Amino acid sequence: MLKKTLSFLLLILMLTVTMSYAQDKAAPSLGLAPKATVVLPPSINPDAPTYWYSRAFGYNAYGTPVPVGPLKFFLNNPGALTSLASDAGNFVTAGSFDGNGIWWGIRYGNNQLVKIDTSTGAITLQGTITGAQTITGMAYDPSTNTMYCCNYTGSASKVGTLNMTTYVFTPLAGTISGILIDIACSNAGQLYAVNISDDNLYSINKTTGNGTVVGPLGVNPNYAQGMSWDRTVDSCYWASYTTLGELRRINVQTGASTLIGATNCEIDGFAIPGFAGPLIQHTPLPNTENLNGPYVVNAVITPPQGSTITYAKIFWSRNNPTITDSITMTNSGNNYTGNIPGNGAAATYRYYLKAIDNQGRVSTAPGGAPTNLYLFVAAPDTVKPVITHTPYTQIPKVTWPVTVNCVVTDNIGVDSVWVGWRKSFNGAYKRFNLAHGSGNNWSGTFNSTNSEVAPGDTIYYRIIARDASSQHYTDSTVLYNPVIINQTTACIGTGTISSNYPFTTYWMDGRTQILLLASEILANQGAAGNIIKVGFNVITRDPAPMNGFKVKMQHTTATSLTGFVSTGWTTCYSGTYTLAGTGWQYINLTTPFSWNGTSNLLIEVCYNNSSYTSYSPVYATSATNKMWGQYQDLSTGDGCTQLTAGSGLTYRANTCLVINPASGVSNNTNGVPVEYKLSQNYPNPFNPVTKISFDIPKQGLVTLKIYDVLGREVRTLVNEVKNAGSYTIDFNAADLSSGVYFYKLEVNGFSDVKRMMLIK
Repeated sequence: MLKKTLSFLLLILMLTVTMSYAQDKAAPSLGLAPKATVVLPPSINPDAPTYWYSRAFGYNAYGTPVPVGPLKFFLNNPGALTSLASDAGNFVTAGSFDGNGIWWGIRYGNNQLVKIDTSTGAITLQGTITGAQTITGMAYDPSTNTMYCCNYTGSASKVGTLNMTTYVFTPLAGTISGILIDIACSNAGQLYAVNISDDNLYSINKTTGNGTVVGPLGVNPNYAQGMSWDRTVDSCYWASYTTLGELRRINVQTGASTLIGATNCEIDGFAIPGFAGPLIQHTPLPNTENLNGPYVVNAVITPPQGSTITYAKIFWSRNNPTITDSITMTNSGNNYTGNIPGNGAAATYRYYLKAIDNQGRVSTAPGGAPTNLYLFVAAPDTVKPVITHTPYTQIPKVTWPVTVNCVVTDNIGVDSVWVGWRKSFNGAYKRFNLAHGSGNNWSGTFNSTNSEVAPGDTIYYRIIARDASSQHYTDSTVLYNPVIINQTTACIGTGTISSNYPFTTYWMDGRTQILLLASEILANQGAAGNIIKVGFNVITRDPAPMNGFKVKMQHTTATSLTGFVSTGWTTCYSGTYTLAGTGWQYINLTTPFSWNGTSNLLIEVCYNNSSYTSYSPVYATSATNKMWGQYQDLSTGDGCTQLTAGSGLTYRANTCLVINPASGVSNNTNGVPVEYKLSQNYPNPFNPVTKISFDIPKQGLVTLKIYDVLGREVRTLVNEVKNAGSYTIDFNAADLSSGVYFYKLEVNGFSDVKRMMLIK
């Protein structure tokens, strides 16, 4: 426990000295080569309001080039910092200019909203933000006149809007794993964020709040840092902290960042003033088989309020990475058009659009042009579409009909995608079309009903895609053959509370017991049968393995937990377990648990590590005394047995159970057998369902288990007291591979083993 205390004190010291709230991922990084700076023309006054785009502002949180506090610098010379004021007490961690040229900031630790004077650096409190835990970034959206913020909750991040009058933060629905250290908004209103947990640039959906990875930043970022948008050139800048403080430019099409120069300090509250130029809306030209052209470029160009467009051009080149030509666009209102000429030969064309209003404000499409360019190829098509699909191997009957999702790409474009399928190899052929979603995504649901399939049925299907070329090239996947299995998934809990249980690996040892009521399991599509998996919805993941990891289960009549239950357990998993990622993560039970469908279910998850790492929090739902937990550093001993105190919790981890229903366990006769007997399964060989019968002349605890050829237990079919009688159970092996298996019956001292063969 001493080293945990020392570690905690060191963490507090680091935060105090650096005033930084993110983890230090201090792996060395060489970075990218600095690009040459561009000296401003002597005729331009860099501090004049109309030329504010040449300036950037921020708050020095840590470093010695200038005092801690507000500062300013040139974008093209970030090492030349000018202190506005010495202020070590505010730590403005997020900042942005609004549409009126006001520099807003948010203080770390108390979420106080402040105004910062760009001349004097004076910081004036405006109010305290409510509805947020830790604001890490803010960005003004010029397309909707809205201020956005990102909020770190201690396990994940949420993006939302900030009311600049009431100071209320309203989160969007989506949650993004990791720490979004800051956000920025393009002139067109697209939000981007830097995630220092996985070192990627994200694009943010302003409707859902969900994030999509754009690509890796190319460096290992650390600590608190800033992000902002240069509205004059429509380009993204990042005041990063890798091995030192730096200014970087981010390519929002790839995520890659390019070093401009060192600031040698940690800059937060980073904000670039200026007003957005014209808004250019354009759909990039696709590849084409048309060699002659012209290639018509259409765009809607909207000037900022109160101004007019004075300049609109297409800059283009043919078979040259460097732009060589330009075309003036003509307009009707805000609709602009221009033609790129062809030459009758196959070629690669590159282009971008540029517009200027009567205030001298410039916009390009794509943003960051001419570094970023649109590209299309004019050439005869010889390429078939490419289909990417994760095939089904097993389909639980309860989920039929399922949806087929795939990604289809083609150099010209995709005309149509469909699925051809049969139930059984000689069944009637059917087909259904897939609908085009966002990007290259296509999806569609099998044109069938649940009653048309049964466990053991094989579904044969393939995906076919046709491109949009004149040749209509067509290709397909291989023939897939998933099996319908008698399986169901019962998920209990839909809340969004963050819980450290059961993966409390910030500590060496942990023990968690979870109580699920039978009524809850049955109400969520559960059924009596063998529980083969248990899953939890992971928010953020620690990759370190959990050693001595155990999952145990038992039937219980308890309806609440008042302490740890220490007896009556069946061990379903024992070994080492590592979380593979975020989202729903399942533990495959090496010994499935036979749930009777009427008793409440108690689950224990515990582990015994020799070191601590960090939490892997999961989503949880309010449920008082349905989860009991304890964590501690035990330098010796085992948390699964030595953690005996713990406490009751007011929430319970959302839990999913994957169950193979025990279909067909029946008492065959009313007579009492005269001897113990285990019959040969029928049919044998089988695929994938077979029947196993046994006789017991006296009541007793019956266990019927399946083993592989190495003697490993793969399934428990029966594990309960049964009355005297003859019984038959259906064994569904859809989730097992072909091979020889053994089944063993034990009851009242009687034991017998028989051999069976699964052939798929």
